[in-house]
Amino acid sequence: MIELLRQKVEEKLKHHPNRLLHVLGVYETALKLAKHYHLDESKTGISAIFHDYTKYDDLSDQIKWLSKDEIVAYKKYPVMYHALSAAKVLEMEYGIRDQDILEPIKSHVWGKKEMSMYEKVMFISDYAEPNRTFFDPHEIYDLALKNIDQAVLVCMKITIDYLLKENIAPSEEQLEAYQYYMEVTSGKIKQNY
Repeated sequence: MIELLRQKVEEKLKHHPNRLLHVLGVYETALKLAKHYHLDESKTGISAIFHDYTKYDDLSDQIKWLSKDEIVAYKKYPVMYHALSAAKVLEMEYGIRDQDILEPIKSHVWGKKEMSMYEKVMFISDYAEPNRTFFDPHEIYDLALKNIDQAVLVCMKITIDYLLKENIAPSEEQLEAYQYYMEVTSGKIKQNY
């Protein structure tokens, strides 16, 4: 399945070489983190290779895959549509219903509270893949090997800081997730794996 999905992604992103390079970097990084944390590498690989599948689709095409509630919930943050629609395409066109695969795709943009290890690996890999240039991806990767929750928090802060710099208000969901991982990393909340 992974080879078929990789071919589909490579075909779809052939006119977006930098995005394809990013996706392949996320894939490689996610596999390394999955191995480190003893996760199913096949599940992780599918999430990673497919996470940006609908990134360059028109918004009208992306929302065709979404429920009315999802469209309304993220109307101010349409960047979320590609994550939700990619997961839905994987489910509907390829019959994948495993939440260890779908949820990491849905939450890769800014994370969420109480992420599974699969979600954390996907979220961090999106930042820690070696082709990133506006921060040090190697530092994030090294941190993820030692303390995955701390790495999640750093990635969330990078996104929030970027949005604030661009005069874009982070979403309530995003801020709640950041607060949650601040509490996790300070020891106020214990994670169950």
